[in-house]
Amino acid sequence: MAWVTVPGSGGIWEYDNAATVTDTYPDSADGANSVISGGIRTYTHPSDSRTVQVYIKTRKAGEIKERGELSKTFYDSTSGHIGF
Repeated sequence: MAWVTVPGSGGIWEYDNAATVTDTYPDSADGANSVISGGIRTYTHPSDSRTVQVYIKTRKAGEIKERGELSKTFYDSTSGHIGF
């Protein structure tokens, strides 16, 4: 397990790049359209067929309390654009 800074978060968030299906919500990770690799869950959104990615085990940098999922899709789109 390694906690890695979420790109585009201005160093605020980290994710576990070794997280597996047991580290996320079972109802969101079950199904044929969901793949987990490197702590990231990739799936096809059921309503519009777009590809969505989420970090499945996250925390704020410098904290030990784990949070829920965090949208990789969102942070990829803001990478380099948020001035934290």
